[in-house]
Amino acid sequence: MSKRIRYTDRNPEPMLPPEERSKTFREYALGFSVSMALDEAKRCLLCKDADKRCIKGCPVNVDIPGFIKKITEGDLVGAYKKIIETDLFPSICGRVCPQERQCEGSCILYYDTVRGRKNKGLPVSIGALEKFVGDFIRISGIQIEEQIKAPTGKKVAIVGAGPAGLSCAYDLLKAGHKVHIYEALQKAGGVMVYGIPHARLDRELIDWEINRLKKMGAKFFFGYVVGRTVSLRELLANYDAVFLGVGAGRGSLGIKGDHLMGVYSAIEVLMRINLMQARDFPQSPTPVNLGRRTAIVGGGFTAVDCAISALRLGVETHVVYRRTRETSSARDEEWDHIKEEGAILHWLTQPVEVIGDESGKVIGLKCIKMQLGEPDESGRPKPVPIPNSEHIIECDSVIFAIGQKPNPIAYQDLPELELTKWGTVKVDENFRTNVPGLFAGGDVVNGGDTVVRAISHGRKAAKVIDEYLLKEVKV
Repeated sequence: MSKRIRYTDRNPEPMLPPEERSKTFREYALGFSVSMALDEAKRCLLCKDADKRCIKGCPVNVDIPGFIKKITEGDLVGAYKKIIETDLFPSICGRVCPQERQCEGSCILYYDTVRGRKNKGLPVSIGALEKFVGDFIRISGIQIEEQIKAPTGKKVAIVGAGPAGLSCAYDLLKAGHKVHIYEALQKAGGVMVYGIPHARLDRELIDWEINRLKKMGAKFFFGYVVGRTVSLRELLANYDAVFLGVGAGRGSLGIKGDHLMGVYSAIEVLMRINLMQARDFPQSPTPVNLGRRTAIVGGGFTAVDCAISALRLGVETHVVYRRTRETSSARDEEWDHIKEEGAILHWLTQPVEVIGDESGKVIGLKCIKMQLGEPDESGRPKPVPIPNSEHIIECDSVIFAIGQKPNPIAYQDLPELELTKWGTVKVDENFRTNVPGLFAGGDVVNGGDTVVRAISHGRKAAKVIDEYLLKEVKV
């Protein structure tokens, strides 16, 4: 008897109700139970050509049918080991990856990537299953022994303890190299710590992953601003190789009125809330005073994270984006979540000026309506202004969640380092810079992308760094 294909009976991940989750910073996506995970795993068809489908859709090429099959067999340790062959942060990626545009978007139940046609079903909940496996290992206390090669005597400096740097460190440690990680902040995790709200990513997960690296031998140096506390040139002189993964945390604004009181960059807001307890406003010593109403400019993950945070501070929240929901880079379900919680979404709306009063405080955001025109160089339809459609969104603060750029402080003492026209570090296909021994990856290279893309960069760079170091050993 052939197995019935379960096209549409996808198991929804349990959530806190909107009226409850908008009042708390605790994690609102509650995860699968054991029975739900087993039932959802059985929906997977275990495609023989998954390398052309879900595996190809994953930036780190996780063996998705492989780990899901292990779940159906009740072997969660085996499922975890299968995932970390390419993705060392299952609990994190299962929470923050845009699966609908990656692995789940390539699930044959939903879309046939080989024949290029839409199917009638809903994809397997790959992200929720990955999260389930990672959480099980963490909560169960099961110790997974890491296979580490004999020491090579080589030493690598990692600049930045974000997802790119941490993933690079993981593979280099496994290869037997000493790894020292330099981080400007007092906690490791990069954007996962300062950028993503607690409501989406519990900090206990990150601490657990950092402890894994420490047990493997990673040594962290916190409060080290490379370019200030220590120079990149010094690191290059004292280490056999250096990986630059400082991210893209410098905001870029650039419209009239962006100097007014009440205008913030997204990174400033998120750092105060996530690292400085500004979520406890007004008791916090470093509050973010958004007033009664805030307007968030942007259509990506950062804009959604700002909205999640503002809503939990009790602020009327407007999100303004010049394109459509379909062409935004944030997850579909997250737009649904913040809308359910009360966010007001303004699609095809372009900010043109921040309006202030006589005292220099924000009182509104002047915008113009847009319509989609011909595709631009990225392939997306280009927004075109609609004449005479100017209007003002009344607000007390404006948060710019766009135009994040790398901070050049880390590499300002290396004028010979080649940069792109966007100010990002220029690398070849192997993440090598033009400076011998210096490699780079993550947002400092691509200007801002997903956590899993940064992990992919870190792991690919680690492989090349390992080859570079071993070649030096042989010489």
